[in-house]
Amino acid sequence: MRRRIPSTTALVCFEAAARCENFAQAAREVNISQSALGRQIQGLEAQVGQTLFRRERQRVYLTGAGQMLLADLSPQLDALEAAFYRLRTRDNPFGALNIGTYPTLGSRWLMPRLADLARQQPRLTINTITYMSNAEVDPALVDLAIVQGDPPWPGFRADQLMAETLLAVASPTLMGEPVNDPDSLLDLPALQHRTRMQSWEIWFASQNRALTGHPQGPLFSQYEMLIDAARYGHGVAVLPEILIRRELVEGQLVLAHPHRCQTTSGYWLLTPQAKTGTSRIEKTRSWLLEQGRKEDPQHSPKGPKTA
Repeated sequence: MRRRIPSTTALVCFEAAARCENFAQAAREVNISQSALGRQIQGLEAQVGQTLFRRERQRVYLTGAGQMLLADLSPQLDALEAAFYRLRTRDNPFGALNIGTYPTLGSRWLMPRLADLARQQPRLTINTITYMSNAEVDPALVDLAIVQGDPPWPGFRADQLMAETLLAVASPTLMGEPVNDPDSLLDLPALQHRTRMQSWEIWFASQNRALTGHPQGPLFSQYEMLIDAARYGHGVAVLPEILIRRELVEGQLVLAHPHRCQTTSGYWLLTPQAKTGTSRIEKTRSWLLEQGRKEDPQHSPKGPKTA
């Protein structure tokens, strides 16, 4: 029986126009003329017997029928695109692969290790894609992604990559030796990361202590700047040990308090569900999980979890 489905060209044109809210911009995106895109939309409206767009000056807006179609169509187009991606690349161990990571974790933990991967898979090109928060992880852009937090991760297979240890640190010019009373650290400026505002609270709670006051001090949107601020004596910071090993070894940072807090969340390696089973992704996933195991031989990463 013949399926009563509009052409994929018409559906792709509709989806692009719905996202762009502009026919000219949508036409450029799908690489056809604006008049050709308009004809595709008109044909689709005729086939479904509904007006899908309301036109106002230079913009177009979805009608109720258009909104309903977009809600149903977008995940179907994503699934279709993913199906052909898997088909094209499933057995090809070479080509390019996108690894998503936070900027500082990427430069300080991932980048030094990628040379080993290049030696093992010399015909594989690794691209890095950075994001500032977990909400920015786009399964259409990344093949693998490293995140910090707690599952579930909808739409991804999740493997626990490695644990996280938080340390209270400062410049040796600010603190000559660690203090015994963690509350005394709050007398100094508390350096904080905008996306990890709970770090101080977590560090205190792991000692069965409550914060006696709200940490006061500068906020930073990138760990690299926060680490530099701590190095130059701007205050005390609670930081992931994995990001400051070099500074600790070289004496640029010292422990402000001896307590080591292992968080309950840690780092996770995500694979978009639509891309699981692809040869080069699975090989690189295994390699990354091995790097995580080397961080703590006593720690056996959990996974995979799916959502």
